[in-house]
Amino acid sequence: MNDIQLTTIPPQLALVVSKRASLTTVAERMHEAFTQLMGHVQATGATVTGPPFSVYPEMPSDDFTFLTGVPVAAGATAGDGVELQDLPGGEAAVLVHRGPYDLLAASYERLTAWVESSGRTPAAPPREVYLNDARTVPPPELLTQLVMPLA
Repeated sequence: MNDIQLTTIPPQLALVVSKRASLTTVAERMHEAFTQLMGHVQATGATVTGPPFSVYPEMPSDDFTFLTGVPVAAGATAGDGVELQDLPGGEAAVLVHRGPYDLLAASYERLTAWVESSGRTPAAPPREVYLNDARTVPPPELLTQLVMPLA
């Protein structure tokens, strides 16, 4: 588990879209969320300051909520279905998953086991930060940073 690092993440201002999905519709709903989000970014001229991310405040199931967002510079504005949120910073355990999204569960299990074995507790739901673009990168080469904020 030496690929898990402790780091301090800075607070981030982000534009965020919330969607409901099921395990069978999450990919479609995430595509809708990113399309809505990036349309808003382009329409408002918001400056994106980092890679896109998702947060799962509920465990994925037959009916769950997830958030999709992008960090933005000050001056960004909310809009129809797009919220402006301040994401807190702080200490986090971070693991970079290499491979298809449908294999993320094993990396989440490793990260969760590391957090538990270190005696720490999560402070917030984990974030998936998408370090490259699934539209242009083959699934085995996808890089997803899993960020677990710590209490």
